Amino acid sequence: MSHGISHNGEHETSPSTFDNTGKLAAILIGVISAVAGLLMYWFNPLLNNAASLQGTYIDDLFGVAMGIGTAVFFMVQGLLLYSIIRFHRQADDDEDGPPIRGNTKLEIVWTVVPALVIIFLGILSYQVLVAAERPDPDELIVEVRGFQYAWQFYYPDYDITTSEMHLPVDRPARLKLRSNDVIHAFWVPAFRIKKDVMPDRVTETFITPIEEGTYPIVCAELCGAAHSAMRSQVVVESDSSFKQWVSGQGAAVARASEAAETDPMAQGRQVFNQNGCNACHVLADAGAVGQVGPTLNNIGAEAGAMVPGQAPEDYIHAAIVDPNKFVVEGYPANVMPSNYGTTISEADLKALVDYLMAQK
Repeated sequence: MSHGISHNGEHETSPSTFDNTGKLAAILIGVISAVAGLLMYWFNPLLNNAASLQGTYIDDLFGVAMGIGTAVFFMVQGLLLYSIIRFHRQADDDEDGPPIRGNTKLEIVWTVVPALVIIFLGILSYQVLVAAERPDPDELIVEVRGFQYAWQFYYPDYDITTSEMHLPVDRPARLKLRSNDVIHAFWVPAFRIKKDVMPDRVTETFITPIEEGTYPIVCAELCGAAHSAMRSQVVVESDSSFKQWVSGQGAAVARASEAAETDPMAQGRQVFNQNGCNACHVLADAGAVGQVGPTLNNIGAEAGAMVPGQAPEDYIHAAIVDPNKFVVEGYPANVMPSNYGTTISEADLKALVDYLMAQK
């Protein structure tokens, strides 16, 4: 309780903190804070419409945290505003404020309550993590490989390799992720899933799509000069459509195998696309429209003039296994991966060189 000086020179007493007005204000602020927190939880404008079951768990957890944070914000700001209005310094009051030596009960409350909130959110977060990473006996296995600067997806159950992920709706999928070179991060914003993809270990994540549609896949870890171009998409479709896609991919693989017997370029084209060359280069024969590296449309005719005295096939081979040895003018060094000499077999590397030599 403090004292001020009235206009007639008499001391006047400031209002008590815990009088009826103060109690009514505290109740009103508490109700408003609770309502605001519930509204933020129910109508969370920041995260909603997750396209995976795991995403709904994460959205709910985020909604709870946002609801609690909103309630605390309204309560603190409400009490602060009420205190400023009701307990502000009176006119002509030049006295020092009363000495405050602490309030043990209040200090216990504002220590215990936040601790309980943190414990509650910690337990809830653990439950969400367990639910989001629960294996399923009917899960679809997809091996995801990241490399500069493309994604590759292999379905071991069907022996299919693609540059675009397909998943059946409402069926759990286990993704096994590994990098071919540097650290990447597999991120599907609509699924609320982001996982590091590393060259020295296999990481796993789980997805159960619940909404059909096409969703972007993004690399969320700065992995090099063409990091922003490392994108793909996941197509979530009905089970029947997924089976049709699998059948079509199997037929395409069979056709490619048959074509390889009569078309010597088929294997090289497949190596070109499967190793992410199409993500960075333009090559009409392979349907590649990348903009990171130089065009390869006429590389077979131009390779012989790149380095005087060097055979064109030797130049192409060296440019693949040691890309910084010959950097085309106008393009930066240290962009193309330098480990293709070890990650691509000798047979596939020869097929790729022969394929590029034929681009004239």
